[in-house]
Amino acid sequence: MRQFMMPLAMVASLFSVSALFSASAYAEDHLHSGDIEIEVENGKLGTHGAGHDQVGSGYAIFEADFRDLAKGPYATNAPGFDSHSDVFAQGDIIGYQAIGSLWAWDGASWSNSHNATITLGGNLGESTRWNAAGVSGDSIGTLGQAGSSGNIHEHLTFTVSTTNGLPSEGAYYITLQLISGELNSSFDGIVANDKYASSDPFYLIFNNGLSSGQFHAAVHGLADVAPVPEPSSYALLLAGLGLMGWQLRRRA
Repeated sequence: MRQFMMPLAMVASLFSVSALFSASAYAEDHLHSGDIEIEVENGKLGTHGAGHDQVGSGYAIFEADFRDLAKGPYATNAPGFDSHSDVFAQGDIIGYQAIGSLWAWDGASWSNSHNATITLGGNLGESTRWNAAGVSGDSIGTLGQAGSSGNIHEHLTFTVSTTNGLPSEGAYYITLQLISGELNSSFDGIVANDKYASSDPFYLIFNNGLSSGQFHAAVHGLADVAPVPEPSSYALLLAGLGLMGWQLRRRA
């Protein structure tokens, strides 16, 4: 019987195509486009799937839209947070830490001179608020708990509001990081633990009625410049300079 011998180059090509197809199918089966993918690398929480990284800091930038109407015109439950299976042990609790303040896009630059507030509801009833002054309410909140397959897939609700009237069209961003947590003593929230190291901070930028071109400009206004120091950072810097001056005067 005559045997058919496939050229080695063709075999390698078929294996390559097969591998690509398998990886794509796996990703589609476990992950959702636009979500914040959670991972653990060398014992540290991390994120994947960002559209951009900020120059200088390298912080990931994820995008959201208050006008997607998933929760009304001024609230959204996207992006979600998810992971592959077996990333976590069953029962692991992952939370979020709120950082910094709320920044708004004025059409040309980012500013924290505004009257808007973004509120995030945690999975155990936490209410976390960012405004121009900083974070208030619960600075730590619950994202979710890994199930029997060792994965997390959760959608939390973000809402934008102002002190007087409806939010104006524009863009906003907040800063978060992921933390490893456990139930607190009253079982109504979580506290951080040290099972996994906290992730690097990352940004979540929201569109509120801008055109795609205008929102693109806002995203690049965050991605293409070095991080803007928070007001609290300025206060620490001034305090440090004051201490240095006092020490120099004392030595003199």
